[in-house]
Amino acid sequence: MKILCIIDYLGAGGAQRQIVGLATFLMEKGYDVVVAFYHQNSFFLDELQNRGVPYVYLEKAENKYTRVFHIAKFIRGIMPDVVISYLETPSICCSIARVFNRRFRLIVSERNTTQQTGLNELIRFNLYRWANCVVPNAYSQENYIRQSFPFLSKKVVTIPNFVDLDLFVPPVSRERHAVPEVMIAASIWPSKNTLGFIDAVSMLMAKGYKFHISWYGLNEKNKDYCNQCQEKIDRLGVGECLELKEKTTTIKECYQSADYFCLPSFYEGTPNVICEAMACGLPIACSNVCDNGRYVLEGVNGFLFNPQSINSIVESLSRMLSVGDEEYSLFCSNSRKEAEARLSADTFIENYLKLINTPS
Repeated sequence: MKILCIIDYLGAGGAQRQIVGLATFLMEKGYDVVVAFYHQNSFFLDELQNRGVPYVYLEKAENKYTRVFHIAKFIRGIMPDVVISYLETPSICCSIARVFNRRFRLIVSERNTTQQTGLNELIRFNLYRWANCVVPNAYSQENYIRQSFPFLSKKVVTIPNFVDLDLFVPPVSRERHAVPEVMIAASIWPSKNTLGFIDAVSMLMAKGYKFHISWYGLNEKNKDYCNQCQEKIDRLGVGECLELKEKTTTIKECYQSADYFCLPSFYEGTPNVICEAMACGLPIACSNVCDNGRYVLEGVNGFLFNPQSINSIVESLSRMLSVGDEEYSLFCSNSRKEAEARLSADTFIENYLKLINTPS
């Protein structure tokens, strides 16, 4: 069976990590797999090459005005049995392609949680009529689809993200730093609540807490917002406690050397970074939004807060930074146990195989 996995680009994002993993697992299961993308951002390209997964750069599909045509033409040319699309634009393009070509089974994947229903959402979800399956990675998105577009209810199947539990592991020994090291890994842009989080850091400092936070997420795409954040850090004088850094290719080592993980987003799907941090045995403080509460259990492996409330963020971070050694060790152990129970690659690929092998 030939399977095409298609995404817009292979940059440093959660969807990209998941589709590369999916393609690799499918190839290991004996399927004929190819990954296609149409923007030149190649953060994960080396991983495809190292694992021997075939890939195609659809250069002509860079043009947004002819993108659908070139993707449809490519699909018709390679004649896949199944197409799996990740992210909104590739899923829209593949849905349109299937209107004119029913020879392939289409699985579209939703990688975030929709916050409002506008024209774009109406178009996208109505085009999903042509898909065989709609796969959110978050149960909150499944609920949204069922409530807002009930005609898709029979097609919706949630498949949460996987984590490579052999790669993302706790360090051999973990001793907390004298000045606690908190890690955040997320693109610095408005939905991740960076500006609000800076206020929380300022309040924590005023309360006398000692800590250092490394936020890995600077990028050229959101340069203006990144500059606003840095200017606010400088203005409030919190630079010694909060450092904005470039995205990293050694993220596992960052998890393993940190004491805690934090994610203050306004909304999420199923965040890869929370899943990976759990697998590395980190206690977590994060927003109580979407599916986060399924993985971060209050007082068990972390703390949840309201991202709209600076006081709520400060309270959760204060509690996290104040845990004793015995409780800290328990939090670390619980994070790893939750990851093993919920986020295995075996469960992820078996769920996809059920959809792939279901007759149209």
